[in-house]
Amino acid sequence: MSKDNAGQVLFQVAEHFRSTSLSVDESKLLAFQLLTWAHLSAKGRLDASVTIDTALAQGGVEGLLSVLKKLFWQPGALGMAFFNATRYVEQANDAVFAALRTVKYLVDGGVFERFSPVDVAGDLIGDTFEGFDVPVELARLMKDIAVGEATRAVYLPWETSGQLVGVLMDQPDLRVHAEAHLGSQVAALLAVFRAAPTDVAPNDPLRAPAAVHGGHLERFDATLSIPPMGMAGGVDDVVMQDIYSRFPVVKASVTGLMVQHIAAQTRGIAAIVVPNGFLFSSGKDRDVREYLLKQGWIEAVIALPNGIFQSSGLGTSMLVLNTQAHHRRVGFVDASLPHFRVSMGKGRVSLQNTGLVVEFCRQLRVESDIQAAAGRQEEGPYTQVVSLEAILDNDATLDVGRYVIPEQQREAQARMETLPTATLEEVVRILIPIPNRDRGVNATEGVEALEVGAADLPSAGYIRSPEKSVSVRLATKRSGDAMDIFLRPRDVLLVVKGTVGKIGIVPDNVPPPGDGGWIAGQSFVVLRGAKPGVDLRGLGLWLRSKMGQQVLDGIKTGATIPMMSISTLRKLKVFALNAPLTEAAVEILEQEKELQWQIESLQDKQAGIAEDFWKELLAQIQQADKDQNTP
Repeated sequence: MSKDNAGQVLFQVAEHFRSTSLSVDESKLLAFQLLTWAHLSAKGRLDASVTIDTALAQGGVEGLLSVLKKLFWQPGALGMAFFNATRYVEQANDAVFAALRTVKYLVDGGVFERFSPVDVAGDLIGDTFEGFDVPVELARLMKDIAVGEATRAVYLPWETSGQLVGVLMDQPDLRVHAEAHLGSQVAALLAVFRAAPTDVAPNDPLRAPAAVHGGHLERFDATLSIPPMGMAGGVDDVVMQDIYSRFPVVKASVTGLMVQHIAAQTRGIAAIVVPNGFLFSSGKDRDVREYLLKQGWIEAVIALPNGIFQSSGLGTSMLVLNTQAHHRRVGFVDASLPHFRVSMGKGRVSLQNTGLVVEFCRQLRVESDIQAAAGRQEEGPYTQVVSLEAILDNDATLDVGRYVIPEQQREAQARMETLPTATLEEVVRILIPIPNRDRGVNATEGVEALEVGAADLPSAGYIRSPEKSVSVRLATKRSGDAMDIFLRPRDVLLVVKGTVGKIGIVPDNVPPPGDGGWIAGQSFVVLRGAKPGVDLRGLGLWLRSKMGQQVLDGIKTGATIPMMSISTLRKLKVFALNAPLTEAAVEILEQEKELQWQIESLQDKQAGIAEDFWKELLAQIQQADKDQNTP
């Protein structure tokens, strides 16, 4: 029997529950609980009062339930491992006895000497039962990055999948402390197989950290964690009630609090999977990033491919902290590139060639601060090493796509160094569109306007008249002139969310502000001359060019929904066109306009030729019918 047959073990037991009300996942979980119970009983690792033989001797389902209840109340991982086991047995009823006969046969035959419990558990591991799976190759990468020869104790907060406990199964010298909610049985079941001390505490690490000794948090040599994602709030009490000084940045997002908690309990390397938004969003998350950078704790950021989590399309990256270091540079790896991923079908991808990632992180670790000159940067096709100062000047952005960039984009940046440039905020005012709360209002309290959307932006020439009509409220409390929401001649529109980088130029014949005026859709910002009379048409034409688009690509963030940060956009260096260049650009824009008019005229003529043919043919047929019917 090969390793590939290990999954048959669980199947043989779970098959007995097919006719019961247990779901497939519940059947497999109960099967693994029964196998674990029998194994621990056979190895003498349970008190005699809670062995499987004691339960069978009491007779009937009630006897099993009685002993399982005692087993659940055992301390630590053992009790957690058998959470819900009584409910599953009640649903299985008499079918459990047939399953137990198979279990006894397998365990007495040395099933766990032949197979690893990780292999027997199979696809139970990795599924959090909360809709977020954890692939084994990701867990192995995290372990390889964070766990070294000197590691003695590992912390696994929010370990709901069992995958992280599983990849540490062959590390007999490691003490493991995991924390997860009560329903995370798989991690606890695997924990009881480990020879080294392994705790699984049923708690919320943020609200009630369990690894506390003498009133102080225990600090571990390494931490592996994939914290919950998508939590928006409800944790204000965590900061107020914290007595362990875990949160230097008190006004943080939930992810920011989780990262700070992990840093507080780690004295070494932490590998943390975070949503990409944490790496580039402004406000609370930016403050946490800045704190970690200034502490010198951020060692590397690794972009993960979309599709690595089968049940979620959320863009994620791995944040690698080293709380024993003072890094003056940060390494970035784009593991979302084809070199690191292989398609598994149905949108699912798997990691490959991760040895390069591990070696890159180790090289960062062994370099001393003296060797790593602050201003030095290194480039590679998949990696980039960036100075701390450069990242802080870049709004503390840690998005990998901002630093590991394609060759064409690097060439565009190099060309920009040879041109006269200015920051965008020196040239334009960046106006934010009217908010949604002031759109779609009752006609009696608003004015009718035409909204320009991304689909209204042509690839050449000027924006033509939009068709979408919307009623908007002119808010008196909005800063500046309330009429600024209306587009003016020669404004430039830039899409900053979705089809990021798309450019539109407002024509001179745009309607005046007020009823019938044009406004920008929510995905835009409006670029308007910083001074009256400034003609931005040349800038708009350059931003729409191949070079301009490559420059804009350099500040895109996010993989699922691309976007641009307004603060980063203000600092963007753009080509500073002088008056003669602007005039030349405007001439080209006018030529584009004329050519576009000719193209549309020809298209209308083309469509008319066919239409005229069918009209003439129909008229001929009708006339022939008329002539035939005339006496």
